Amino acid sequence: MKNKHDKKHKSDLAELISSAKTIGDSSQVEAAETDSVKFFPEETLDKIKSANLLTASISKNYGGQNLGLKSGTNLALLTILKNIGRGNLVMGRVLEGHINAQILINQFGTHRQKKNFTEDAFDGKLFGVWNTQAQDGTFLTKVKKDTFHLSGSKTFATGTDYVSRPIVTAARKDGSWQMCVVPLDEITVTKDSTWWDPMGMKASRSFKMTFSKAQISKINLLGSAGEYYQQPGFSGGAIRFAAVQLGAAEQLLDETKKYLKSLNRTDDPFQKMRLGQMAIAVESGNQWLNASALKLDRYMENPTVSEGENFIMYANMMRTAIEQICTEVINLCQKCVGARGLNKPYHFERIIRDLSTYLRQPAPDAVLADVGKYILQSDISSGEIWNLNLNK
Repeated sequence: MKNKHDKKHKSDLAELISSAKTIGDSSQVEAAETDSVKFFPEETLDKIKSANLLTASISKNYGGQNLGLKSGTNLALLTILKNIGRGNLVMGRVLEGHINAQILINQFGTHRQKKNFTEDAFDGKLFGVWNTQAQDGTFLTKVKKDTFHLSGSKTFATGTDYVSRPIVTAARKDGSWQMCVVPLDEITVTKDSTWWDPMGMKASRSFKMTFSKAQISKINLLGSAGEYYQQPGFSGGAIRFAAVQLGAAEQLLDETKKYLKSLNRTDDPFQKMRLGQMAIAVESGNQWLNASALKLDRYMENPTVSEGENFIMYANMMRTAIEQICTEVINLCQKCVGARGLNKPYHFERIIRDLSTYLRQPAPDAVLADVGKYILQSDISSGEIWNLNLNK
């Protein structure tokens, strides 16, 4: 009976991966059409909803597929994110934020919260995580027993006007940070679209959002103060956005190959050399993706402090490697296609703008320094540190 159940679960995950690939392959045209802060890839979002990707990272106890919640599902999750990122990095970013929220709700939510937010997700409501802020950041004030006021601003609020259930972090009176699942359709919030005028990722609509004594019920406070930064989930989540980024690198390789074939430049030895370098870079990215999924699986099976620290360092290595891989692929792609290929209607310039913007994740130097520190402080060989021990 267990084997039959496992086969069914693997089949369900395979179907989600296949659906994500189909969506990614078909979303590139809309990505070009919506390349503006005034638009959003609504058609692709509808396809993601129809493919049950908004509910897959909900526990099976509440009708989901356990995607990213149980050991053995992490490679499927990263592959799904990569497949969506191939066609449209904006939607890859939006889906990653939604899944991040579902993972946090599963980890820190009460039974009642999980039930309520699951209903929202099945109703098609889009979740996200809004944590970034400037000096005018958010704070939470208790006004009575079960009611709080949320005030202040968040920047990089991805999915503005489409995300209706963001997890917003806010400072409490004692300075600790509290997660709030904010029902945006039930409160008044001020958006500032002028804040978002980037080189790429325009349609992510990552505006500035300002709350002014927005009423938040106690049932919408997720977990205890400070738990948002709990490790290894906080740092380890980097493998998800790195998977989305890798999808764009894969797409650049495929688009470059198609472009060179269309111009009959396939016999040029220098083009062959560049394509070979791109292929090696992308394949190494997929090896990082696979190994990171296995590392997370291992931590889920044995959630000790040492396994958590090891996973964080591997996630830091993976995100750093993917950034370097994507940068190399961008440079090689530009050399392959030249100025002509960077013109519309080709997709190169948009993908490169979006990927260059998305690669600018916080604290890359500190992350790399942490890896070096971990290596220096360890008294075992590097081969033992990163050994997956798959037989365990």
